[in-house]
Amino acid sequence: MSAIDRCGLYEVVPAGFDLLKASPAELDRYGIPQKPDVITEPELFEFWTELVSAPFAAKQPTFASIHPPSLGGALQSMLNWSGALVSTPWPQQIVFAAGAWNVPHVRRPSVSALGTPADDPKSLVWVGLDGRNGTLPNVSLPQIGTGHWPDRKPNHFAWWDWWHNARPDEATTESAAPAKPQAITVIDNLLIETGHKILAGLAVQVSGDILYFIKNQRTGEFRSFLAPPPSGEIEPLGSSAEWVMERPTDPESGALFPLPDYGAVDFSYCVARAADGAVGSGRMMTLADNALLIEMRETFANPDRTVIVSRPALRQEHAEAPIGVRCTFQDPVA
Repeated sequence: MSAIDRCGLYEVVPAGFDLLKASPAELDRYGIPQKPDVITEPELFEFWTELVSAPFAAKQPTFASIHPPSLGGALQSMLNWSGALVSTPWPQQIVFAAGAWNVPHVRRPSVSALGTPADDPKSLVWVGLDGRNGTLPNVSLPQIGTGHWPDRKPNHFAWWDWWHNARPDEATTESAAPAKPQAITVIDNLLIETGHKILAGLAVQVSGDILYFIKNQRTGEFRSFLAPPPSGEIEPLGSSAEWVMERPTDPESGALFPLPDYGAVDFSYCVARAADGAVGSGRMMTLADNALLIEMRETFANPDRTVIVSRPALRQEHAEAPIGVRCTFQDPVA
């Protein structure tokens, strides 16, 4: 049984129901993250308030395979991630991460990178947990966000994944053939368009499952579901939280797709919660907590050179605003 088949769906929030006044049990029933504390977690409370406020219209999500396939994944020597991450010292673990961004306008870059398949630019924008040291055995990366492909119709879509770097003895079938990498999964009943504001995040449950949630703030459409961990052994979650612009991988060849010219993406509400063990307790974390910024690089011909194609920078609209990160596309021939 696939992870999609094992996903749990929540009751649909009744039209007109005031989630701002909902009890913890009602929030659990409808797949809504629990209400943060306005005093100790003000930025997280601000995100949550916008998430559950009007416009708001919930439906159970439906899922579809992505064609042609593309694979989300972990950091590959700064070749496929751009953005920011925060990490928390042991024994604390990050049990919640959220973010917001506007859907970018994407177009083909002026030139394509070397070693990329089919001159087919693709990008993924997401918030996730872990995956920073993706070459280590049993590292995993639950993530949720939006995809932006100039050559796909429609250009934009919502998606999720729980990437897993399985050990060699786990990544085999009974016939000892290597397991085929799993492509990301589309949330196909959440429509998005250029300029729409997206709110998304993940909450680790006591069971080890994850509550995924995403909202199109322009239309008010909200989707949430519960996903179990991938099969096989995984490391405990919670070493880091990330806000990333990514160029995905072709599952067949393992090559990275070229990055489209996406202009700029501003991540806001970059908030996380670190806990000492009890899910739901702990402290709020933001990009003010020793954020690590990640630049994306690609290699181009004529001349053969490696350049930064996506550059991150911390941003703050005003003194009281939460710190966010802006990822900006850098024209490789400029």
